[in-house]
Amino acid sequence: MLKKIPFCCTMLVSLLVFCACHEKTPEERTTPFSGSSFLLDSILKKPEGIIRGVELGYSMQQIKNAEQHIPAESDEIYLYYEYKPDTITFFSLAYTFVNNSLEEIEVQIICKNNDTGVLLLSEIKNYYQKKFTAPVMDKGIYVFNCFDSKKSNFSISLSDNSGIENSNISLLIYKEK
Repeated sequence: MLKKIPFCCTMLVSLLVFCACHEKTPEERTTPFSGSSFLLDSILKKPEGIIRGVELGYSMQQIKNAEQHIPAESDEIYLYYEYKPDTITFFSLAYTFVNNSLEEIEVQIICKNNDTGVLLLSEIKNYYQKKFTAPVMDKGIYVFNCFDSKKSNFSISLSDNSGIENSNISLLIYKEK
């Protein structure tokens, strides 16, 4: 009887360690954007700010801290990042600065599967519509006229430039002049 107690304790500790170390699958992970796809989470990253936890007016260092990756390209007024969240999707982010203040964010998303691209375009449009305002359609481009946390005007342009084989989504975030 006494030999069974250490065995049971060992099994219980092993089970607890296994459960604590078990990595969650993508389906089990909680996402910052309720009910969204893994791709939307990968692109938008955080619900704070306009995109990826940042806002227009941020410094270059604030963007580098938010991205937490080395840019593929950079100079004194520009940061460029590339990401490949899965085997069929690629996206890039270009941050443009004036006097070390973020003026524009350009996101290019390419999906090798048009169905994935259509879903992602819809998710992005719905996210910004809920967060800021309903878009206006201007020559096939969704335009969101918004205010940031400092009550400054900015716009978001979302367009679908897809071809026969690939989805190509463009997202442009810029200060109103």
